[in-house]
Amino acid sequence: MENHWHICTDGLEKNVIFKSDTDYIYGMNSIPVCAVGNQVTILAFCLMSNHVHFIAHGEEDNCRKFITQYKKRLTALTNLSSTDICIKHINDDDYLMKAIGYVLRNPVSAGIRLMPYHYDWSSASLYFKKPDSGRLGKKIGTLSYRSKRELLHSQTTLLDEYILTEKGLILPECYVDFEYVENLFRSPARLMYAMSRNENMEMELSVDILHKTKYSDEELSGTIKELCEETFQKSSADLLSIEDRYRLAKILHNRYRLSRKQLARLTMTEPSLLKNML
Repeated sequence: MENHWHICTDGLEKNVIFKSDTDYIYGMNSIPVCAVGNQVTILAFCLMSNHVHFIAHGEEDNCRKFITQYKKRLTALTNLSSTDICIKHINDDDYLMKAIGYVLRNPVSAGIRLMPYHYDWSSASLYFKKPDSGRLGKKIGTLSYRSKRELLHSQTTLLDEYILTEKGLILPECYVDFEYVENLFRSPARLMYAMSRNENMEMELSVDILHKTKYSDEELSGTIKELCEETFQKSSADLLSIEDRYRLAKILHNRYRLSRKQLARLTMTEPSLLKNML
């Protein structure tokens, strides 16, 4: 398999990129501007508050130009000078399905309590759905030059056929190749299975950004709950025995390289004992 890529940024430590729906809409609309201009096809994406993920098809150099340009556009929202970019080659269909499932699962892994396809700022809702004529809007090409410039912050005419909603959002189905993804998975059940799998550690290690990313307690809450349920058959860390809390701390340390202070806080353990154990 050639020219399929998992593209992402690492997470901001003390700030967020998207602070409001307006920011997210700006981030969404920036995707087709950067993708079409660099001849990159988007298969899946997810915008989280402090980082972004894309599954894309295109030449590697074009994909690097895409994410570099996209990151530059996001500086209108916050300072991203310290944010690293990672591009990981996807070399087979199995990995591609895992990567798509992982990207679309991000909101759930971060502890946002909804199904992936209910998250507004990803492509999860596009696949295996019935046509929705009620979402039709006007074409970008019908806007005045000034209105289009204000919307896109670009002079490109490549998006003139794309559809714009009343909220000023370019419909993601205009620029996401959802049919390719549907053909890859072949059924909604296979896609749902990929989104439900706990591939977080495996996938994040594979894109080689774990050691650079700082995770907030909030981002880790969903993962900790899953670990407690899957490994210890408990619903939360505070229900674990003291021995299991230290086991949980070791798992989190191996996966995310968290500081002893943060591990102690998340698992309700003693930092001094963690130092000896880790």
